[in-house]
Amino acid sequence: MSKPKTTKAILDQLSAEWSAGFEAYASGRTGSPRCALCEESPCACPEFGTPEYMAQLDKRHRKAK
Repeated sequence: MSKPKTTKAILDQLSAEWSAGFEAYASGRTGSPRCALCEESPCACPEFGTPEYMAQLDKRHRKAK
């Protein structure tokens, strides 16, 4: 496997999930990106680390594959 050359390439290699609105947010076209986990804006995730959060995380990772 070749060494990734950009931050995005590194995160893609790690199977990172990107917010659907990240590009618009990063370029200033919108004030709030969608959460990469719950896909809502503002974020509607359960509290970090709770069983509900972990279940949502598992569901999102299965959806991404």
